[in-house]
Amino acid sequence: MWRPTGAKVAARDYKIIPQYRPETRTTRSSQAAHVFDKDDAEPLGLRRVFTQVAKDLYGTKDVQDAITASYVWMADQIGHITLGLLPTLLLGWIWGMVGRSLGVNDTWYAVGCVVAAFAVFAYWIKKERQDYIDTKNRAVKRFPFNSSDIMWNVKTALLYFGIGGVLALAALIHWKWLLVALALVLWPALRVAFWWLRRKLAFQQAGLPYLYRLTNFSGVIDDDELAAVTGISNLKDRPTNLLKVLFRRDLIERAGPVTFRHLLITGPLRSGKTSLAVGIGTEFAFALGIGRYLSAAKLMELMTGEPDANKKDERHMEYDDGRVLWPIGQCDLVIVDDVDDGLPPGTAKGVSAVRPLEFAAALKESDGPAPLGQLADKHSVWVLGNATKAAEWKAVIAGLLGIEETAILVIELEAAPPSAPEIPAVKGLVAA
Repeated sequence: MWRPTGAKVAARDYKIIPQYRPETRTTRSSQAAHVFDKDDAEPLGLRRVFTQVAKDLYGTKDVQDAITASYVWMADQIGHITLGLLPTLLLGWIWGMVGRSLGVNDTWYAVGCVVAAFAVFAYWIKKERQDYIDTKNRAVKRFPFNSSDIMWNVKTALLYFGIGGVLALAALIHWKWLLVALALVLWPALRVAFWWLRRKLAFQQAGLPYLYRLTNFSGVIDDDELAAVTGISNLKDRPTNLLKVLFRRDLIERAGPVTFRHLLITGPLRSGKTSLAVGIGTEFAFALGIGRYLSAAKLMELMTGEPDANKKDERHMEYDDGRVLWPIGQCDLVIVDDVDDGLPPGTAKGVSAVRPLEFAAALKESDGPAPLGQLADKHSVWVLGNATKAAEWKAVIAGLLGIEETAILVIELEAAPPSAPEIPAVKGLVAA
């Protein structure tokens, strides 16, 4: 969650989001983690990250629970450590066997192990460098290419490769050196993990269906629309280095002015409407913003459902396959996809599956004349399948938000030509 430029950060300068504890089977370890957590904990603070890690590592392993982004990230880094550890141990073991047959002394044995560790690390440097080049080449670059994020992703992978290699090298030389190595790598390993897990938590609790970076968007978009999308998503190439992550607070400031707070994205099938919306949500989450992606049907369900008096703000919360999603009433960005539920094959042109006036009436009956008024000064993105209804939906959305229609920018996309298919994803922030 960003804070205004130059603002003084107080000890409690963050929004309080009530926590939701679903009724699921838990282990004693995950229950102990919940005791550490607090209802008024900072949404992306240490308590929330620790609780999510405990849930990932020690919670239920039911096949009904979807794997979380935070769990995938931790598994990736354990894999990186292993890929640095095992090859170094193997080469060191081989060198030890060869060295004994040649009668080398302990000094030359240690030198050989160091050479083996550097050889393994050099291979991973070459591999990650090529991954970075491939990722950069795949970027469409209509939006700014966030090279700093990609480079930090590469450096993170190399850090954990290096940690594995250092531990292996220390173990090969002497067990006492292994203890020293463990002490040295513990802080950077945990601090970098916390940096990434905050962003993974922001992403997975936004309920986004997949990770998509705006730099891969291949649709046609003009300069004004690009500026509006960049402002809402808080997109900026933010350099990150290890020293900054290790010793400075992780704060995100606004990338620039916001020209429009509300967008209505429309266009024909395969024009990239959902990809653009998900890209906005992804960039917003990795800038530590509290956002939420949901369908119009889910929005209506949450807004018109009966709240449980025993659970604060319950109707705005959702537990979805192992993820606790941000409450929409306290989000800084809400993305509503399938506003008109698309157009099924054979539907007459100009007919929406969800009628805008009926949609508005249902929400207003439950929550008054401006049921989404809490978003007026925040941000919202609406994805509409039927472009012919854009003007009508724009008026309805403005009424729901309690704002003027001119405050909503309509982005009408064009279908991508067959020769230029949209790229689904990049390595970006997936591996690390």
